[in-house]
Amino acid sequence: MPRSAAPPIILSEPEQAELDKLVRRPSTPQQLVLRARIILAAAHGHTQGEIARQLSLTKDTVRLWRRQWLALQTSKMPVVERLQDAARSGTPAKFSLAQITQLYAMAESVKPE
Repeated sequence: MPRSAAPPIILSEPEQAELDKLVRRPSTPQQLVLRARIILAAAHGHTQGEIARQLSLTKDTVRLWRRQWLALQTSKMPVVERLQDAARSGTPAKFSLAQITQLYAMAESVKPE
């Protein structure tokens, strides 16, 4: 049974510009760069298999980010937020960020020289 083609991704000019900027900026985390490249390649009409081969990824990874982008495209979220990992469920953290920072500071002060 033949598979249907993936739904096309159509980017607005601001989205295209923001994704291009993310890919070129040296301070962008590499996870976001990779996801932006997936979306840009999909918008240029590349298939999931082609994108996976070009970026050395699995088709499942390409499929995941295409779907996530399409699901969030109608929202008014900024481009960077659409490329972020989704919030994960689980037990809340036992220590606050301030407590963790304090522990690191204490550990640094007792290091043997």
